[in-house]
Amino acid sequence: MDRIQLQTSRRRELLDITSFVAEAVAASPVAEGVCHIFVPHTTAAVFINEGADPAVGEDILEALAAMLPKIPFKHMEGNADAHVLASLVGSSVTVPVSEGTLKLGTWQAIFFLELDGPRRREVWLSSLRA
Repeated sequence: MDRIQLQTSRRRELLDITSFVAEAVAASPVAEGVCHIFVPHTTAAVFINEGADPAVGEDILEALAAMLPKIPFKHMEGNADAHVLASLVGSSVTVPVSEGTLKLGTWQAIFFLELDGPRRREVWLSSLRA
């Protein structure tokens, strides 16, 4: 299993991790199969969306912020909203691998979503043969 080490700088931010994942896949012995990308954190997530226009990422962050009204969360650590949003977005994605490269759509990128930063984070990668 490969690991990507990240350092986030804001409470909520998106990091495009596509190039890191692509490098790990290229170094892997798996030419045909899948790459499973997993975030082992309860206040962070991973997803695939458009990577060509940075405004899409800004819109996603604004939409996520608007999804949760100010409610009296029972979790007293002060990051209950981050736990809820991480659950909604998800902790993993799987991408096809063919000829030793990730097979993403033309505009697609893989994003790490920080919801309770700044923090040091990890992303775990597993490449599996088809």
